[in-house]
Amino acid sequence: MALISARFISLLLTALAAGVVLGHVMSRAGKVALSGPLFVTVQNTLYRSWGKKLGAVEMGAFLSTLVVAFLTRGRGAIFALSLAGLFCFAAMLLVWAIFINPINIRVRASTSDSFPADWASLRDRWHRLHAIRAIFAVAGLSTLISAVLLDCSR
Repeated sequence: MALISARFISLLLTALAAGVVLGHVMSRAGKVALSGPLFVTVQNTLYRSWGKKLGAVEMGAFLSTLVVAFLTRGRGAIFALSLAGLFCFAAMLLVWAIFINPINIRVRASTSDSFPADWASLRDRWHRLHAIRAIFAVAGLSTLISAVLLDCSR
């Protein structure tokens, strides 16, 4: 029962996190048309409170996946897939912490009257990094689903 509960929480939170990251990727097309002042305004308006909320979802996904990996240890391919999902999620969190958060801090400190001269470069890097996070999120979710399907087929 513990494994079923942990898997449910892991899959739910991982899917939610992946959906948000994919949303960032899909928003790129509209944001490239924005001017610097408008880009800063949009970023600071839309994402003002995302950090705490999405951070809780992503940490919950990571921790519940850690529990899944622990509970499936010694189960061969099921454990390997669960561990792969955990590593994908760890990579996703590291990309945010090391590369995206510093961009967020710079943009958050800006206003439409005083925005970074390299705002277009920051915007493009922010979106590229979110695309990398989306790859990790989808890969992680895929490995977790594969582990469940493999387990069900046995």
